Amino acid sequence: NKYDTKSILEAIHNCVAHQDYSLRSRIIVTEKIDKLIFTNAGNFFEGTPEEYCLGEKTPKRYRNSWLVNAMFNLGMIDRLGYGIHSLYLSQRNRFFPLPDYILSDPQEVMMYMYGQTIDENYSKLLIERRDLSLSKVTLLDKVQKKTPILDDSADMLRKEKLIEGRKPNYFVGKEIAQATDKKAEYSKNKAFGKQQYFDWILKSIQEHGSLSRKDIDELLWNILPAWMNTDQKK
Repeated sequence: NKYDTKSILEAIHNCVAHQDYSLRSRIIVTEKIDKLIFTNAGNFFEGTPEEYCLGEKTPKRYRNSWLVNAMFNLGMIDRLGYGIHSLYLSQRNRFFPLPDYILSDPQEVMMYMYGQTIDENYSKLLIERRDLSLSKVTLLDKVQKKTPILDDSADMLRKEKLIEGRKPNYFVGKEIAQATDKKAEYSKNKAFGKQQYFDWILKSIQEHGSLSRKDIDELLWNILPAWMNTDQKK
């Protein structure tokens, strides 16, 4: 199945428990080709989704405490804030992209639950590297989605040879490339040392006598890292 039934129920129950009923809005579940979108009215009541994803935060208060107590007594939810954490674990264990919470509208919360891969190679990585902590998987998930990550986080992933590239164009590192058959893309993104570029230019000048800026651009254009845009290559 594309989706885990328990995760779908968890997401719906979260919407019911945390809906702002004063806004007189419906809870909406929309199915797209690649994901389910859960939407409930009201802002994210306490903290941020990121604080709950690792299972390290317990909410101190609820918007609908009476409803939460009733749902807890019926076994529909827990009161320790593990709902989001369980959704992250389920997606990680099924080798799918992690959930995304969209909070751009202050009067609603949207959650994306993915039912197919974004980058097949990352799914292969999760299969082969089950030792990776959820915090690292969360960061790698952001890299595959081209979502910015903090410099400290990037440094940590780089030290473990999980990513390479320059901010903000991080890409899969050699260790992952070898584990996921992504070696060709790694080589395309890997930059050569400056001296190698200079050597190519000098060798070409020796062969042709002189080079224009256009000649140098043509010489180096296709061997510069693939993550560079036109301005960066120039």
